[in-house]
Amino acid sequence: MAENILEPGKVIKPIINHDEVKLLVERLYGISVLELTELNSYDDKNYKIIEDPNVKNPLITNHSEHGYVLKITNSMDSLDRDTIEAQNEIMNFLNTRSVTCPKPVRNVYGHLYSVENIAGKQHAVRLLEFVPGSLLKDVPRSDALMYQVGEFVANLDNKLQNFNHSGLAGRVHIWMLSKVPELDKFKFVIKDQEKLDLVEEVIEEFKYAVVPRLDELERGVVHGDVNEMNLIVGLKPGGSSSDYRITGIIDFGDIQDSYYVFELAIAMTYAILLTGDPATGGLVLAGYTVTRRLPDEEYRLLKTLVSARLVQSLVIGAYTAANDPDNKYVSSTEKANGWELLRKIRKHRPSADETDPTDWKTIANEYLTRS
Repeated sequence: MAENILEPGKVIKPIINHDEVKLLVERLYGISVLELTELNSYDDKNYKIIEDPNVKNPLITNHSEHGYVLKITNSMDSLDRDTIEAQNEIMNFLNTRSVTCPKPVRNVYGHLYSVENIAGKQHAVRLLEFVPGSLLKDVPRSDALMYQVGEFVANLDNKLQNFNHSGLAGRVHIWMLSKVPELDKFKFVIKDQEKLDLVEEVIEEFKYAVVPRLDELERGVVHGDVNEMNLIVGLKPGGSSSDYRITGIIDFGDIQDSYYVFELAIAMTYAILLTGDPATGGLVLAGYTVTRRLPDEEYRLLKTLVSARLVQSLVIGAYTAANDPDNKYVSSTEKANGWELLRKIRKHRPSADETDPTDWKTIANEYLTRS
């Protein structure tokens, strides 16, 4: 499989307006659109679709009461048809195993996706059933909810141990944590010298601390992007108005054959960004290790891996923002004080009477003891 790695200067996001989206949905799925809302996305275009209930559509037998999401994949990832098929299959696989996630809908040709010419470029187009609920980022934070993040990820990875797809063999893209060394090509966007020094420090540490040990890590198919915008939460039945639980997961665009410790580190990174506290990583670790064992040699890599994901998000975010200044989503890590958190993780030296906020194993054990 050819490597589709984003290169500086390449524009891959679909170019399409709302009227064109409505025509596309009607042509491919027979849906007359009542409401159309653009959703956040990095390189793709995603739209929430509510169909007009007064227009009969015999093409969809099981109508989604919550609506649909039309996903138009960027021109680079659209070249990799095997991976698109794998994404559809993994969603169907998890839906049959009690994991709530989007469900692909067949088009008028009976297929789960099609490739369409949009503004002169080829883009894969899919329709997914919309998953109801709130995003994790939009509900009150709590230790219990951060613990559940780890618990959910462990459960997800346990189920994915039984999933395989040839389309993921050799898949490579810039957001894979194993591609952190490729950030050398993009670091020119960081103009502040102190920030650049941090970026270079983490990239070099990843090269010598993680890359030589990759063959020793447990691997399998992972989601690849467990974050506060991809986790769905809902109120617990009979609970209070603030008693939330994680109910599902969306956006399988980054699925890959990778390493389970990478999946954990990514989830920890975004939980830390969400709360602004590095110690949150320990809560995620606590939930994860209740059902999945983390070997000591993998635990020792977590600080480097979390740092690397922060750097990856900050650098690619800065690069993408420079090329697409209207896309507010790409700067979410920077706006969430990503640089300050990176400094805390890399530079903070706790005093004798305080707990190291990156001593995640101790924090996890203390939380489990209290609970």
